[in-house]
Amino acid sequence: MQHDDVIWGVINQRFCSFKAKTQTLTFCRNPYNVTGLCNRTSCPLANSNYATIEETEGRLYLCVKTIERAHMPKRLWERTLLSKNYTQALSQIDSELEHWPQIVLHKCKQRLTKMTQYLIRKRRLRLKPQPTLERVHKKVEVREKRREAKAEKAALLDRSIQRELLARLKQGTYGDIYNFPMKEYESALDEEQAQAEASGPEEFVEAESDEDGAEEEEDYEGEMENIEDYSDADEEAHDRKRQKRREYEYEEEGALTLNTDAVTLANDW
Repeated sequence: MQHDDVIWGVINQRFCSFKAKTQTLTFCRNPYNVTGLCNRTSCPLANSNYATIEETEGRLYLCVKTIERAHMPKRLWERTLLSKNYTQALSQIDSELEHWPQIVLHKCKQRLTKMTQYLIRKRRLRLKPQPTLERVHKKVEVREKRREAKAEKAALLDRSIQRELLARLKQGTYGDIYNFPMKEYESALDEEQAQAEASGPEEFVEAESDEDGAEEEEDYEGEMENIEDYSDADEEAHDRKRQKRREYEYEEEGALTLNTDAVTLANDW
C-alpha cells in the first residue's frame, strides 16, 4: 500500500530529484506539480489523490490521480481534454472534481487561468512579425576592409606616379626620346582629347552669349563658322595623335624607358 506520510518524510528530509532549493523558496520541477512549490499539499508524489492541469501542443488537459490506480503506473493519471472556452473549462473542472477538497479545486482553477493567459500571449506573439537573425562574419569583414585599404593605397600611389610622369613629360625633363607602353600612351592621349573637346563647347557658348543683338541669319552664319572651327580643331587633334604614334614607332629603340623611371620615382617616394 501507499503511505503518503512516509513518502513525504523521505522527500522532505532526505533527497528528491525534482527538488530545487534557493535562498528563499524550494521549488519542484515535477511537470505534474500544480503550484511549482515543494510542500506537503502540492507534492504529486506524496499525495494519493491529486489533480492538476497539463498543457500539450496548445491544448489543456485535466490530469487526475487516484489511489485505486496506484498499482498501475501506465494508467495512473486520467486525462480529460478541456474546452478552449475558459468558462466551459471551469465548469468541466467543477464537474470532474465535485467531491474533491476545496483547496485542490481552487489550485486547479488558478493553474487553468495562468495557462490560458500565457497561451493567449503565445498566439499574439506568433501573429506579430519576428526579427530574423543573420550571422555576422566578423573575420571576413575585417579581411575585406584591409584589402580595400591596401588597394586604395596602391591606386593612389599609381595615380600620383602617373600625374608626376605626365607633368615631367610636359616639362620635357626626359628629353625627346621615349619608349611608352602603348596602352598607357593611348589612355593619356584620350584624356587630353577629352579635355580639349570639353573646353571647345564652353567657348562656343560664350561666343553665342555675346551676340544677343544680332539678327537670326548672322547667328546662323556664326554658328556654322564655329562648327567649322571646331571640326578643324578635331582634325588637328587627330593629326597630332597620328604624328605622336608615328614618332613612337620610330623611337621604340630609344635609350630611356618609362618603366625604369617609374621604378626610380617609386623608390624616391
